[in-house]
Amino acid sequence: PGSGKTMTLTSVLQSVQGVVLASLNFSSRTTPELIMKTFAQYCTYVRKGKDVVLEPAESLGTSSWLVVFCDEINLPEEDTYGTQR
Repeated sequence: PGSGKTMTLTSVLQSVQGVVLASLNFSSRTTPELIMKTFAQYCTYVRKGKDVVLEPAESLGTSSWLVVFCDEINLPEEDTYGTQR
């Protein structure tokens, strides 16, 4: 904790040409609605047969990669000491 791993990784990913970074920072207050709202900024809903899926938006370009970075995904509950919020 506190060594700059997230900052280093996001800095590198943002510097790569053709990569669009969507960051999700999880906490005990993260809801499915918040996650879907983030995806809606980068994706569009597309019907595939009887299913509906999310695909990267055309505005990102066909030569771009959408990278979803999930930070603190393993710490969604408040811990005993109140350090995870």
